[in-house]
Amino acid sequence: MDKQKVGFRMREKRKEKKLTQVDFAKKAGISTNYYSSLEQGKNSPSLEVLDRIAKSLDVSVLYLLNDRIDDMEIRVEKEVNRLRKLFSGIPKTQIDVVEGLITQAARLRILLDDNWKDILENGEYEKFSQSDNQTPYDRKRPIVENYDNRDKTYQAIIKQLTELLPQGKSGKPDRKSKLLGR
Repeated sequence: MDKQKVGFRMREKRKEKKLTQVDFAKKAGISTNYYSSLEQGKNSPSLEVLDRIAKSLDVSVLYLLNDRIDDMEIRVEKEVNRLRKLFSGIPKTQIDVVEGLITQAARLRILLDDNWKDILENGEYEKFSQSDNQTPYDRKRPIVENYDNRDKTYQAIIKQLTELLPQGKSGKPDRKSKLLGR
């Protein structure tokens, strides 16, 4: 647990709620000095205290502990906005269908990007053995299988979205390359 990051998230959420440290500490049932030390990253709370703080902030414990979630949500939102712009001119009757597909496509694209980085950094194969007595052998890493499955789903969603794009003069969707982010 990164005490500094947890403290930063606590402070940001407390300020969003327009509470002072004194008011928030009372609400969470801890001393003001202790709460202040948590925000400054000087101390680490117990799970019980962290749970009380999270509930008082209306966030999950995971939110306080994991900045990766925030990063992913920001990246997904950027991708959602990019895709929404491409569909700004479609008929109102198709908007409901498109919204769900856009959200799924954005999430999958972010996951695929992260999987791809991991594959580039760590390779497609790993040494594996069932026991200490067995000689390790190369096997495809599970993340590669995961990437392949997600990519198939992503391609299917992109195909559905492409079919909903307005048709150009050639009869083909005129914004397909933008849809794919190219």
